[in-house]
Amino acid sequence: MRRGDFLKAFEQLGHRFPEPVRLVLAGGSAMILMGYVDRDTADGDAIETTPKLSTLQRYLDEVADELGVRPDWLNDAVRAHRDLLPPDFPDRLQPIGVFGNLTVAAIGRQDLILMKIAAGRARDIDDLKALQPTAEEIAFVAGQLERISQTSPHRALRVDLYLRQHDVEHAVRPPSAPDLMPASRGGDLPRGNEEVGSTAP
Repeated sequence: MRRGDFLKAFEQLGHRFPEPVRLVLAGGSAMILMGYVDRDTADGDAIETTPKLSTLQRYLDEVADELGVRPDWLNDAVRAHRDLLPPDFPDRLQPIGVFGNLTVAAIGRQDLILMKIAAGRARDIDDLKALQPTAEEIAFVAGQLERISQTSPHRALRVDLYLRQHDVEHAVRPPSAPDLMPASRGGDLPRGNEEVGSTAP
């Protein structure tokens, strides 16, 4: 799905809802709808919905049938990685639009960058190149390292790897953050597309 496909689907969806619904997107769909990249993606990543997305499935199915898109064109599988986001992420939400009874927003750039770094897949690295994180945004990511390491060590390792590869570990990592992956004797590090634990969107 491309940006226009999502907007059309949201229009169809929002005018079916009898009550207001709030949707927050992450992942590739957020990248596309915020204009950071011009590409397609398989589905929309609903990191948060009010009410729960499962209660809206009938409407999602109707839109899928009408537009000829896959049945899971909007799903909340990304919620499995919601703990990556800091508690204040709602303060940085970016509005996408209001479509009838549907209000859509995306997670903020800093939080999107954090999730992409923690995922570390080839397409996430491509997205990071498109985002071109600033020094301030990288510092924000480094500030989340200790928190993430407490609940998801393998994803913290990906973040640590990215920081080291970009030579920012000493510049921005807080003193209390763990040294998750000591540099090798020769100073070489695994490349970002190598597998380190499971992936995240």
